[in-house]
Amino acid sequence: MRSNTYKEEKAWKEIQSYLPEENRLNDDTLPEEMYMKIEEYDVHIDRYVHENPKGIVALFHGVGGNGRLLEFIALPLWRAGYEVICPDLPLYGLTVYKGKVSYPDWIGCGVAVCDSFRRTGVPLFVFGLSAGGMLAYQVACRLDSVDGILATFLLDQRIKQVTRETASSKMMAVIGKPFLKMSHRLFGNLKLPMKSVCNMKAIVNNEELAEILMRDELSSGAKVSLEFLYGMLNPDIEIEPQDFNKCPVLLVHPAEDRWTAPELSRLFYDKLRINKKMTMLPGAGHFPIEKVGLTEFETACIGFLDNLNCVRILTTLP
Repeated sequence: MRSNTYKEEKAWKEIQSYLPEENRLNDDTLPEEMYMKIEEYDVHIDRYVHENPKGIVALFHGVGGNGRLLEFIALPLWRAGYEVICPDLPLYGLTVYKGKVSYPDWIGCGVAVCDSFRRTGVPLFVFGLSAGGMLAYQVACRLDSVDGILATFLLDQRIKQVTRETASSKMMAVIGKPFLKMSHRLFGNLKLPMKSVCNMKAIVNNEELAEILMRDELSSGAKVSLEFLYGMLNPDIEIEPQDFNKCPVLLVHPAEDRWTAPELSRLFYDKLRINKKMTMLPGAGHFPIEKVGLTEFETACIGFLDNLNCVRILTTLP
C-alpha cells in the first residue's frame, strides 16, 4: 500500500548520494507535502515555500519521474528566491487516482495547480523535465497568463521521427501508434510498464541509478494505461509553435543525453517565433544530475527567470 507522504518511500532517498551535495535534500530543505483535490484525483504536491517569492515555478515531471525526484532542480530555484511547486501527476508518485487516466488529465491537473497557487502581482512560470517539457507548453497554452516556459525537452510526438527515436525498440516504434489507435477505446484501462514503451534505461547515464529508478513503481517503474499512452503520443496542441506568443521560452538540453537527441526538440523549438533561448548542458544526461551540467543549468534557468522579472518590473513602473 502506498504511503501518504514520502517519509517512508525509499527511491528518492537512494538517489541522494548520486546528486551533487548542494542538490540533496536534508532536514532543513525538505519540502512541505500536501494534497490538492482536482476532480477525481487527490494530487500530491511537494511545495518549496517562500513568504515573498520573486516568482512561482510549477515544475512538472515526465514519464520516468515524480515530483519528489525533481528536488535537484527545485532546490537551486528555491534558494534563488522562487517558490517551487512539484505535483505528482496521476499514475506517478503518491497521487491517488481511480479509473482511467488520460494524458489530457495531466494538462488539466497542471492548469489547476498553476491557477491554485497563482498570486496577484507574482510572476508564474512553468517548467517541464523530459516529457514534462511539452506538458509545460500545453499547460501554458491553456493558462490565462504565464510569464515564461522552461523545459529540458520539447518533444512533439505528432512527428514520426520523435516517436520512432524515443521508443523502447524498433518494433515498438513501428507498431506502437497503430496498436494504440485500435486498442485504446476497448482496453483503455489496461496498463503497461512504461519501460516497455519508452527507452527508460537511458533516463540517466549512471547504470546503478537507472536500475534504482526502473525498480521504483512511483517513477520509472510505473505502469501506464493505454488511454494515457494514446493521448501522449497523439497530443492536441492548442496553439501551434509558430503562433505561440504568450511568453518567452528557455530550452536547457542535456548535451550527453543517450535517449533524446537535441535535434528532436529543435523540430518544435525552431518553429517558435517568440523570444527564446537554447542552452546545452555539458556532461549531462537525460536526467541531468551531473555537477557540471547542473551548474550551467542553474545559471541559465535562474538568469532567465531573473531577467524576466527585471523586464516585468520595469514595464510596470509608472
